[in-house]
Amino acid sequence: MKRKIISAFLCFVLLFSSAAVSLFGCEGTPDTPEESSAAPQESEPEESIPVINIKDFADYENKALGKAYTRSTLYPDDTSPSYPDEGNKSMTDGEIASENAKYSDKTFMGFNKSIADYTSRGYSYISVDLGGLFYVDKFVAHVASAFHESVGISAPQYVEIMISHDNQNWYKAGRAAIEDTAEVSSIPATLELESALTARYVQYRFVGHSNWIMVCEVEAFGAQAEQELPYPEEDAVQTFLFVGNSSTYFFDVPTKFMYIAESAGMNIDVSYCCVGGAYLSQFADANDEQHGKALRQQLAEKDFDYVVLQDNGNADYEDSKPALDILVPMLRETGATVHLYKRYSSNDVPANRLDSAYRHEVNYTKLAEAFDIEKVAPGADAFLICERKYPELVIYHTDNSHHSDLGAYLLACVMAVTYLDIDLDDVTYTAGFDADTVAKIKDCARIACEEGFDYPQDK
Repeated sequence: MKRKIISAFLCFVLLFSSAAVSLFGCEGTPDTPEESSAAPQESEPEESIPVINIKDFADYENKALGKAYTRSTLYPDDTSPSYPDEGNKSMTDGEIASENAKYSDKTFMGFNKSIADYTSRGYSYISVDLGGLFYVDKFVAHVASAFHESVGISAPQYVEIMISHDNQNWYKAGRAAIEDTAEVSSIPATLELESALTARYVQYRFVGHSNWIMVCEVEAFGAQAEQELPYPEEDAVQTFLFVGNSSTYFFDVPTKFMYIAESAGMNIDVSYCCVGGAYLSQFADANDEQHGKALRQQLAEKDFDYVVLQDNGNADYEDSKPALDILVPMLRETGATVHLYKRYSSNDVPANRLDSAYRHEVNYTKLAEAFDIEKVAPGADAFLICERKYPELVIYHTDNSHHSDLGAYLLACVMAVTYLDIDLDDVTYTAGFDADTVAKIKDCARIACEEGFDYPQDK
């Protein structure tokens, strides 16, 4: 912990030395539609400086128990959820699903990645008001596991823990570790800090793996705080906002992009503002509730270094340009650099994909020139290259329109090279695919970024 925080602790230690230690110490298958945000490292403290170990405090316990909370929307909506939040209090009532509980058990509440409330930010959340200021050092979210995998439920990819003093300015405490298993119904996702921080509000952000995210309880362990402590300075991080539709959010392309960057030693943060079937013209409309207002709210709440734009598959230059006439100046005024993501063809007839992809090639090339946008991720090129060079790789989903999980990994690799200049040889994240498949995907991404696809229409 930074020394300015340690100093704030020392006064408290002198007053309460007896509490201090000497060192740091309806049952059925869920209605599952098709799949359509690390704690900063701190300098090592000197061993001679003592800090408080709040686990020794008499009132150290789960401070979230029985506390009020807000959360994101359930599936399909909060008026008729498939798996409700019983009495709007079950997430902090102390009831954790039994070892063999079914997903329909009343302890579980269900979020779903397919609804706009999730895709508009890239996660579901539960925000707990602890009701006062506390030292906190341990956070747990109890989530459904691969015990329910046959019905489309597994543990989230991760649970990000955010804390705040005022419910407005948030500090990333870290990611709760998860080891999924099919042995028991629910498992704990746990984050334990080396040194306690102060917080009144705790937000648990759930980034899904399968379509469903089932949660039964959240906990925050701590003790009463005597004073508010400033948060440690965060390491430099590059922040990205992805604006588009399912060609961006399907199978979590931005999250895979983040994992690729982290495995190559880069610290980035990703957020979404995506809605299924959306056009950029809808995000440009300041009066559009689901698109334009949602985008402006995200821009007001957080500073982004980069914003990545992706338009509907039916959009041509004449459709996209008026939207960018509004979006690009607005985004640049916030200090963000604008990137483009040249989407792949979503035509479900393979024979028609070349012409469709070429239309995107023309559109995004002209947009980049018109708005002086330097970086355009060639997703369309990568898909055409991969289909021809490695036809055995399944990069399209079963609907033959959206990208598959492997296709998402390909797109993320292309973005990593384009936006971050990452050498894919340095990337260790595989998204769970075997080494031979990963090598082929990286090969296609490199060719797309270095050479591009040789479109016969250009000749």
